[in-house]
Amino acid sequence: MKFVTFVESGSTRAGVLQGDGTKPSDIIFDLAHASMRTCLNGTAPQLQSFLDAGLGKIVSIIAAHGLAEAAQLTLDKVTLLAPLPAPPRIFGIAHNYRDAVAERGIAPPSEPVLFMKAPRTVIATGRMIVLPAGIGGCTYEAELAAVMGKRAVNVSKEQALEYVAAYGCFNDVSASEMIKADGNFVRGKNISTFGPFGPFLASADEIGDPHALSVTLTVDGEVLQRGSTKDMIFDVPELVSWLSHRGPLEPGDVIATGTPAGVAAMHRPPAWLKPGSSVIAAVEGLGELANPITEGPAFDA
Repeated sequence: MKFVTFVESGSTRAGVLQGDGTKPSDIIFDLAHASMRTCLNGTAPQLQSFLDAGLGKIVSIIAAHGLAEAAQLTLDKVTLLAPLPAPPRIFGIAHNYRDAVAERGIAPPSEPVLFMKAPRTVIATGRMIVLPAGIGGCTYEAELAAVMGKRAVNVSKEQALEYVAAYGCFNDVSASEMIKADGNFVRGKNISTFGPFGPFLASADEIGDPHALSVTLTVDGEVLQRGSTKDMIFDVPELVSWLSHRGPLEPGDVIATGTPAGVAAMHRPPAWLKPGSSVIAAVEGLGELANPITEGPAFDA
């Protein structure tokens, strides 16, 4: 089941999407509508509430109840937000694709390379990525995002996927030249608008095998990344297990699992993001995440 978060008539709530979220005529079933809300047994019609309650249970309840015609809205009548507009935490994983480390000429890491991405970076599909003036070269990074559905502490690799409730598409926009100058990820990964996420979350049963999905990214129609999640060095169960042994994972936590070859710095000349362009990240089965790019004030303005 595909879940979205949207605004309509000044109210923010969750819905079930029919379609891929790109056509104005795509249907959203409003889970706050009286014809649907009663089946939720008091669970608030919000994605985080569904994750806290158990997304699989919510999917089963909605499927048994059915999607009421009276709850239908069309995409052109609402404003999509990121499916989780403010996830509790975003765990980013660097250097996690074999083709990407080969392209850079570096050895595969012996364990996941972790950084944290601030929830305030998250924006929805269609919203502007804002590049601060003078920031230097910035890259796109199309990624599969895994969303936790229950608390995970010291879980095994064999059990880890039981804790993943949903998947989405994430674009880990990064200030590459700042990261290189700083020698760490902290500033360059955490600039406002640098976390496009969406357009929907697909429940885990909708995806099946998360390690057989194509990952692509285009800028102004030119394909700059084309890879597959089968090329991950550390797959989703390994990442969940590894992270859960270093601290509890909670419902709604997002793991951005890394990006394949083709980031901006690897092109000749570098394909840095530019104001006026449009970037589309896509993961098979998880829709397209399309964002225009603009320039904003310099940090010292």
